[in-house]
Formats: sequence, C-alpha cells, structure tokens
Amino acid sequence: MRIKTWMTTMTCLGSLLAGAQAQARPWEVQPCDVDDYITKAIGIEEPWLENAAYLFAQGDNNGAPRAVALSPEVEGKFSDRLGMELDLPGYTANEPLGRGQSAFGPVAAGLKLAALHTCDFSHGRASLLTAEVEGQYWANPRPAVLSGQGNALTAQIMWAQLWYPWFAQGEAGYTQRVGSGITSGWFVNTSLGHAIGTAYAVQLEVEMDNQLTLDDGSRGVEGSVMPQIAYHLSGQWLLALGEQAAFQQGQSQPHWSTWLMVERDF
Repeated sequence: MRIKTWMTTMTCLGSLLAGAQAQARPWEVQPCDVDDYITKAIGIEEPWLENAAYLFAQGDNNGAPRAVALSPEVEGKFSDRLGMELDLPGYTANEPLGRGQSAFGPVAAGLKLAALHTCDFSHGRASLLTAEVEGQYWANPRPAVLSGQGNALTAQIMWAQLWYPWFAQGEAGYTQRVGSGITSGWFVNTSLGHAIGTAYAVQLEVEMDNQLTLDDGSRGVEGSVMPQIAYHLSGQWLLALGEQAAFQQGQSQPHWSTWLMVERDF
C-alpha cells in the first residue's frame, strides 16, 4: 500500500512538473521562420534571426537639393538565439547626379540575442522579442551631405506579434553619440500590417524620436509615417515600396520621400 501511494504521489508530482514545463515553454526560444507570415517593414529591424541581404533605395521628392541614397545591409544567423546585423556604407548623391555633392555613410554592426521566440503556425500565431547592441562608425564624415550622422552606440529591443493574417512589429531604444555629428536620444518605430494572400502585404509604419536639434540648440521631436506595400516575388525574394512623410518640430509641411526595399533570403 505504501509503495502504491508513493508511486501515485510521484506520478502526480511528475504531472505537475510537466505542466510547469509546458507553461514555461512560451519563454523558450524556438526555431521561428516567420518570413512567410510577417513581412519586414522597410524602416524597422526584424526581430527574427535569418540569413538575408537587403538593398534600400530612398529618393527625396521635395528636398532642396533632391537626393538619392542606396544602402546595403546583411543579416546573419549563428544559432536559434544569436544573430548579427551589418549595415554597409550607404551612398547618397545630391542632384544633379554626377555633379552634385555625394558621400558614403557610416558602417554599423550589431549582435542580436533572441529572448522570446515562440511559434504556432498551425493557428497562425507567433511572438518574438529580441535585444540588439549596435555600434556605428563613420570613417569619412561629410555633414554637408549627410547631416545628423556620426559615431554612436545603440541599444534596442525589437518585437513582433503574429495573428495571421494580421501582424505587428517594432523597435525601441536609445542612441548614445560617440563624439560629434549625431544627437543622443530615444526612438520608437512600430508598424501594423495585413497579409493579402501569400504574395502581398500592406502595412503602416510610424516612427518618432527626440534626436532633432533645433535652431536654438535645444532638443526637438521628429517622426514619420510610411504606408507601404510588399510583394513576395518568390520564397527568397521580397520587394517593398513605401511613401514616407517625415515631420519635424517647428515645421508645418512634411518632407516626402519614396523608399524601395529588395530582400534576398539565403
């Protein structure tokens, strides 16, 4: 009788431990390839870890002078928990192209750590939370062409939530300048999107930060709104187009620019 009672007690304890482990699983990092369900927003770092390359193109529509910028980026995945980001120097050229001022921008590299990655694609659900520390270095500063850039260290968190066909993603953090050229401050960027079938997705991206320096030297707020549409050319290729309206404290008119993003998964 005592043996039977002991065995029953151990069975109950085993069930309780299994239940506790099941409750803990949502905080475990799982292989979470959400690219087929969550489409990366143009201006937000993705919280999932992957091997991919990006090319961003931005054209000012009402700048003075107008400019075109090309920016390449590489993402790498070391494991289910650890990844990296490498922003190669982008190239900005002012009109008239070929004769206006131009410059190569900073290079940046960061490490990503997945804190929460859980997926249940059978029900169209996923939750992701990732932390990143990134350093930025500008070897050849040209503030007359690229203002507001410089050496900096940034810490941020990135998140995404999937309720297919709806999804949300975002990033928030703090940039600390190292030297001159850039303003220290916080930033937050988030978007809400909707998948249209398996090929298309639309979303609205909203950004805000306090890294604007006003004419009197005080700190100001700036932000942007960018509706965008994306098309999955294949399982490896993604094309996204967005129209951004940027706002700055003290200015009544937005600054418009067109963005294009090309992604290649590996």
